[in-house]
Amino acid sequence: MSERRIIPVGIIVGVIFIVVLDALYFYSQGNSLLQGTEYLTTLLSFSTVSLMTWIDIILVILSAGIIPYGFMKQKNGARIYALVFLTWSMFRAIIYISMTGEKTIGFVLFALCVIFIIYLLMSPVKRYFGRPPPKRVPPEEPKEFTYGIYTLYSELVRLKNGKTQLIYFFSRHRPKSGTPTAFPDGFEVEVSKRSGLPYLKKREPSSTLS
Repeated sequence: MSERRIIPVGIIVGVIFIVVLDALYFYSQGNSLLQGTEYLTTLLSFSTVSLMTWIDIILVILSAGIIPYGFMKQKNGARIYALVFLTWSMFRAIIYISMTGEKTIGFVLFALCVIFIIYLLMSPVKRYFGRPPPKRVPPEEPKEFTYGIYTLYSELVRLKNGKTQLIYFFSRHRPKSGTPTAFPDGFEVEVSKRSGLPYLKKREPSSTLS
């Protein structure tokens, strides 16, 4: 099971900011519609104001779903969309100031958008939205082979002719030399009738009956 990363406080604050921003926008649009048919006529006309308003509506509707869900699910696409939405909101704040002369609300909105954009561009936030690196599972090392109370050891010894050979032996206690090892292929365990000690014997190939 993959571990879920802790949601940073800044992400939660940012989601709340977007939700409040969307709610205020829908509230203002609703008031404009209730005031009379003039706003609806402007909205349905082919004009620059109508085009920008429809862009506002589409972006806000999308942000209401994409940003909260994507931020909680750590979707990088939601972060990119938030950057686009906040940039557009900055642009709309400037237009709002120039058209109404109301600087307080416009500057506050502009400043909050700038702060959140900077936050979303920070490296820790990018890592939060990025995919976690796949965990490297170390290869399972072969376990040492035991036979009853005996453990199988291997040791590389030098023969009289100068060649080296890998030998296997069982021991109840830790020997002075040798390494605990897994059971090698092509061998089978035999028990000495004289000493009762186990040892490895080359497995004979099975003969086929003609």
